[in-house]
Amino acid sequence: MTALLTIADDRAAVSFDPETGGIAVLDAPGLTRDAARAASLFVLEVPRGGDRTVVIETAAQALSHVDRDGDRAVRLVWSNPLTSAGERLSGEIAVTARIVDGVVRLALTFHLDEGGVEAVRFPALRGIRPTSGALELRGVDYSTGTRVSLLPVFDSNAPYWGTTFPDYASGNLRPELVGTPTSPFVILAAGSGGLTVQPAERTLDFIGWRASLEPGFADSLLRRAGSDGTVTLDAIHFPEGDGSRASLPEMILAPFAGAWSNGLAAYLPTQEPTRKSAASWLREPRSWLQVQLMSTEGEPRYDFDALVEIIEECAREGIGAIQIVGWNEGGQDGLVPQHRPAAKLGGEEGLRRALDRARELDVATVLYVKYVWVEKPGPLWDELEPFVSRDVNGQPYAQPGPVYHSSRKRYGIATPWYVPLCFGVEALRRRFADEVAEMAAWGADGILADESLYHGRALLCFADDHAHPVGASAFTWDAAFVEDIRAALGARADTFVIAAEGAYDDQFAHYDVSYFRSASPAHRPLGRQLRPDARIVTALTGFDDRSMVAQCLLYGYAMSLEPYNFKGRPGDMPATVALARAADALRERHRDLLWNGRLVVDHDVVAHRADGTVHDLLTVWEGADGTRAVVVATYDDEPLSLHLTGLGDAETDDLDGLRAPVSKGRIVVPARSATVVLPSSDSIGSL
Repeated sequence: MTALLTIADDRAAVSFDPETGGIAVLDAPGLTRDAARAASLFVLEVPRGGDRTVVIETAAQALSHVDRDGDRAVRLVWSNPLTSAGERLSGEIAVTARIVDGVVRLALTFHLDEGGVEAVRFPALRGIRPTSGALELRGVDYSTGTRVSLLPVFDSNAPYWGTTFPDYASGNLRPELVGTPTSPFVILAAGSGGLTVQPAERTLDFIGWRASLEPGFADSLLRRAGSDGTVTLDAIHFPEGDGSRASLPEMILAPFAGAWSNGLAAYLPTQEPTRKSAASWLREPRSWLQVQLMSTEGEPRYDFDALVEIIEECAREGIGAIQIVGWNEGGQDGLVPQHRPAAKLGGEEGLRRALDRARELDVATVLYVKYVWVEKPGPLWDELEPFVSRDVNGQPYAQPGPVYHSSRKRYGIATPWYVPLCFGVEALRRRFADEVAEMAAWGADGILADESLYHGRALLCFADDHAHPVGASAFTWDAAFVEDIRAALGARADTFVIAAEGAYDDQFAHYDVSYFRSASPAHRPLGRQLRPDARIVTALTGFDDRSMVAQCLLYGYAMSLEPYNFKGRPGDMPATVALARAADALRERHRDLLWNGRLVVDHDVVAHRADGTVHDLLTVWEGADGTRAVVVATYDDEPLSLHLTGLGDAETDDLDGLRAPVSKGRIVVPARSATVVLPSSDSIGSL
């Protein structure tokens, strides 16, 4: 038997089959591979003769050429590859593999004379299973950590009529959820380690992640695999143009030992720095109010005179910012992307009066905008239809529009279509930027761009008249959208706040604030871990929302108060408003740590319950001077006694403002609340 083609350094190794070129052995702690399914590396989807399932996969190929470059690099070449239909195609596929600092780096190029390649699965890793215990797929979406069971239970979300094996991937309504750039990495996590898979460098290309179970369920009711069950992980690329040639983004396979969070080490160096706004009010602990003035159904819930009253109420209650929603013709999410002050609410003059009053009272104003879509039918459809994103058949992508209040909307009977606009059209971005500059001139302190994290079903735009490559990623111009707005703002570019909804990680380099919703006891704050000092705001809708206030203190989220699902005003939720005011006062007392500090991910402070189990609702925050504080929260209905290790002399500070010394690391956290633990002298939690 011919020896495997192995490259290695002192931390990692990968071996390729000398005949097919597939990955035969990949060292990763906690993982093993089934030898019968292991020799995989790529799959090119290349429809032929009306059969759209034809592929070129590694296992059916014979290596044509191998170039070694020492012990740590190799180039593999396949000439005139063989399809699954038995046809040889003129062309070449080449993969360059390198090991750099314990990480496998893989780059694929291809050219086929007849073209037609629609997608490339690379790397395609078959036959994966844990050495023992369970296997999970970890990632991030909407600033929240995702966790999907792969073995022994496989959490399939596949439409089984359209797949051979159970799988977990994006659907066709929100297809961006399991792919780059919104999910820029995935981690195969076993008990003792695992493997991170991601692009080697930042990319706004869409790359879909898919995990599948072979041969399938042993017990379909329990979704349980048999002893022969293995997982395939695919990174799926979509080349631009006619599919005749492409150079895919370099991909990395990064083995890691220990907890799944150690798998983030490969991703963190690829990040751009978090943007820091020059708006002074963002450096002050301020709660927000979000209020909807009018919805798509045209009800003038609050006119601009009433908005003035709400702003004055915010000032009295210590709420320092307000997100104003549904101020425009058509109401919230209506007639998009229409952004003119609604006449029935008082028109531009009425809105300006409200913004002026807010400035007098030092309540920052953020106008809700929506630029991703154009509504069909709608007043702007004819004008903007040339600029919509188009699918491979030249048809506009579309999906049902918003659901508000009325039964006809709720059941989709009277719902217009939302058609995503292509941000690759520079004139369109300039138009939007000029609109935002006008909002700044009215007196607004910022905007919040709703649904800015995605483009609906438009992952790729195939329009041939948008001055971009056919089939380009719809995410390509997300940063340009923001930077064009800043250019139009002129002197206010650094102080006018541009906020996103649920910013994906790369967007934190461009947006000043990210707003999202995190009201779940299972919330995993991975977005905060990835961006330890970003401005993140979350929604509070409960009328005695103690647990959410605790979560906000724990993870450094600003509070957006939203009574009646942001249809109300501060007086509608007095208990939560009072809690928010106390939380902001607590943050003000320790502003440099809890508001303008940064989350410390690596620390040695551990909280133990009375029964010895670890309590994980604990964070450590660090100020610019290196001083640290611990925040401990509980969602329990009873006070929680804890013993903190890794802690010296300290004292606690709570929402009530009463301080108490910490004796032998023992603290009591009030029910559904949070406690701040402050060092008496030396910093705490240092490794």
